[in-house]
Order: sequence, then structure tokens, then C-alpha cells
Amino acid sequence: MQTFQTGQKSPLAALTPATRLSLSARVTGPAAEYDLILFGLDEAGRLSDDRYMVFYNQPRSPEGALSVQGSGSERVFGLDLAALPAGVRRLSLAVTTDQGDLSQMQAADVTLSADGVPLLTYRVTGRELSGEKALMLLDVYFKDVWRVGAVGQGFAGGLDALVRHFGGEVADAPPAPGPAVPTPVSLAKERQRVLLEKAERTQPQLVSLIKTASVSLEKRGLGEARYRVNLVLDISASMYDEYRSGAVQALAERALALATRLDDDGEVEVYLFGIKAHRGGPLSLDNVAGFVDRLGVRLEGGTHYSPVMTLVREDARAARAALPTLVLFITDGGTSNRDAVVRQMTEASREPVFWKFMGIDQGGVDFDFLTKLDDLRGRTVDNADFFCLPSPIRVPDPQLFELLVNELDTWQTAARRQGILR
Repeated sequence: MQTFQTGQKSPLAALTPATRLSLSARVTGPAAEYDLILFGLDEAGRLSDDRYMVFYNQPRSPEGALSVQGSGSERVFGLDLAALPAGVRRLSLAVTTDQGDLSQMQAADVTLSADGVPLLTYRVTGRELSGEKALMLLDVYFKDVWRVGAVGQGFAGGLDALVRHFGGEVADAPPAPGPAVPTPVSLAKERQRVLLEKAERTQPQLVSLIKTASVSLEKRGLGEARYRVNLVLDISASMYDEYRSGAVQALAERALALATRLDDDGEVEVYLFGIKAHRGGPLSLDNVAGFVDRLGVRLEGGTHYSPVMTLVREDARAARAALPTLVLFITDGGTSNRDAVVRQMTEASREPVFWKFMGIDQGGVDFDFLTKLDDLRGRTVDNADFFCLPSPIRVPDPQLFELLVNELDTWQTAARRQGILR
């Protein structure tokens, strides 16, 4: 049986071939009441059908693929992955309380089992928390294959904040009467307001993208987060159609929308890679129109991740006193010299950089290496996430932004616990 740490993930098949599982959870501590809830979410991580919120008052999903037994602070959830409808792709176990907060508990212990045999355990203690009233514990989710991950993300707002995070609706209580108190505006918020106003004046086509990116960040508790945003673009010869069609320019605009929301200067540092690595300069509201065409890209006859990763890490280290870095890494194929990339990712797991790998599947491409990199062992924290979209890219913007910020929140939590982020 494995003992998982926060942020650790694994393909389920590495633990068991079974698809019928049990997920037991036990919360110990003072006499406060703890609620254990299993959320059945769609591919975008949303609670699109509240019948898949399984807890003491709704102990079974419609077809019985999810169920719960037990009482009090100890519950056993039954999971039948093969019986789940296609619209449920992530199962997220959480604990909440409305009496005090979870820092008062002794521990929350979770065990995943198959056929009565424990496969893994995961523990979060109250000492690791500070005022949270809801906590995501363990996810079982489908991403090419079924996987399992230890989350450990808390929410100060309790169950309501958690449900909103999953896109559910909560009835708002009427505000209590009282004198109006002015809310101080932070410098970062003021800069965001200025950037949005500038976009409305100069690049109105980006305003809806910026607002859509904001929704995805707010849902993950990243509304106040600040990051430098890097865009790393594959310039291997096979990317010809993506540049010609405007798909790369569209991705650059979406990276800028994120940066306008995350970075106080609203700029994206662009990097290019094929056989060699190149700095492409900053992308901003001032130069976004036709930016990719002006790069004058010369396609190269190979794909090597490691050289451009070195450039990104060098620049991130130079900016260490400022913000952590979110790297949006776009490629349509695997890399040569995989061992060098594994070393880079392992070393970079101690740095304030999160790597988001996006594969463009033009047909017949094997992204097995990026899939393995997503679950790479031996890192200080899980510092990468991978997803793949078919070419031509037609995914709606809300779904794309959900994919682009997926796991950024859990990395941020794990990095703070390890002292990588202040």
C-alpha cells in the first residue's frame, strides 16, 4: 500500500486493474461535526448535475455508480467507474465543517481500496491548515486513463465556496444591514482595472477572453494570484498548418488574456523552440494584433524541449524576487533527449515555476512522454500538467481556460507547504 503526499498522482492502473473501488474517510478531532462529500464532476471540473453530489442526505447517484455508507465523521464511498455516465469524469472527495474550522481537527485520513485490499492512504492534519472550513482531499479522475491524485486544497468559505468552485449554485443569504464601509483597493487590483480599460479601448476583441479567464481563476481560488506568464511555442516543421491557419495567434491571444489577469504588467514573455531555443520577446496589448506573423518564424526540422526549458528557467531565476512563473508550453509532438527533459523537470520542481503542457494532436502523434511527465515521480512537488486537443482547435474558450489553469491551484498549495513560494 502506498502513502500519498499532497500533490502526488498516479494512473489507477499502476495500483489496480479494478474499476470497482471503495473510498473510506475518517476525520478525528474535537467534537465538531464534519461532513464528508463526494462530488461527481464533468470533464471541465464542474458539478453539472447536482444528483452526483453524494453525501448523507443524498446517499446514491441515479444509476448507483456512486454511494455512501456510514455515519458521523467516518464514511465509506462506493465507486463503480465503469457504470459512471460519460458526463462524469472526476470524483472529488471533500470534508467540510460549519463549526469552527478544520485547523481544529486532528487529521483527515483517506484510504482507497479495491476488493477489500487497501491501495493507498492519504492524510491531512489540522496543523497543515489555517482557518479553512472546507478541504478537497482526494480525486479519482479520467485523463486519457483513470488516475488518482492527493489534492489537499482548502477553502475558507466552507461548503458554499467549494460548491461555487465546482460551478454549482448556492442560494445567497440576504446581506445584514449595517453602515457602508469603503473597501480598500490594492495596487494590483488597480493595475488590473487599468489593463482592462486599456483592452476595452485598444483591443476590444480581447475583453471577453479576459473576463472568461477571470472566471476560471476565481473558481480555483486564484482571484488574487499573481504570476509571470510565459508562452513557449513549437516551431518544428510539422507546426506549419497551425501557424498558417491562425491557431497559434489565437493561442497567443488567450495567453495574453491570462497575463492581463495574472501579471501586473499584463505581458507575456514568448519563447520559440525547434532544434534550438529562441527568445521571442514580450507580447502585450500594444502589439498583440499580428504578433505571431511579425515573429517571422522559420520552422526547424526537429523538436527539442530541453534547450528552451533552460532559457525559461534562467529567466525565471532572474525574476525570483518578483512573481512565480506559469509556463504555457505548446507542442505538436514528443521530444528528443527525453532523459534531459526528465532531469530538467525534476530539478525545476524546487523552483517557483509551473509547467502547463498543451499537445496539439494532428493525428498519429504519440504523447505518451508528456503523459508520463505529468505523473513523474521523484519531484519535490508536482510541477506540471498536460492536456491534449485535436487539430483544428475548436474547444470553447471557457473550457480552454479551465484546462490552462487546471492544477495551478494545487501546485500553489503544495509549493507553499514546501517553502518554494512565500
